[in-house]
Amino acid sequence: MEFSLNLNIFELLLLSLGLVFILEGVLYTLFPNSMKKVSIFILDSKEDKIRIIGLIFCVLGIIILYLL
Repeated sequence: MEFSLNLNIFELLLLSLGLVFILEGVLYTLFPNSMKKVSIFILDSKEDKIRIIGLIFCVLGIIILYLL
């Protein structure tokens, strides 16, 4: 069985953004104390470390999209 979505780029962008909001909301709902610790970690970290972490997540996202 093949699954196909016929979406234009704007609909795909909105779908992706909605999924990000859902996943982030689930994290804050299920693990509020852990998310506070993550926020404190980010506030205490240097900008270069935050950039490296952001770059790592971008690369992981690209790899996941490539595998799909």
